[in-house]
Amino acid sequence: MSDDRGERARAAETMRSAPALRAGFALCELTLRELWTAQVALGGMLSEDELRETLELRREPTWAEHDVVAAALNEWFTERGQDHPVAYSEELRSETPDGP
Repeated sequence: MSDDRGERARAAETMRSAPALRAGFALCELTLRELWTAQVALGGMLSEDELRETLELRREPTWAEHDVVAAALNEWFTERGQDHPVAYSEELRSETPDGP
């Protein structure tokens, strides 16, 4: 029973990852190509197509992929004197999912 509960919790966690990236991307002025380049510069391994699919909510990134893209987005915001609005995976995982 606990394995089933763990799987549901993991599913609830990852369902917040791509939307968080999408929201951050919507707030910035980067093009998809610029964001892709920025995440590659930080060591990201996503292809441009994988990044597009993630931002279109058609692909759920791994936590590592999420953190690299979040770092690229947050770097853009902090370079402009703004806060870093995109949550990292640790923050998303620490949120308690709603429901049973």
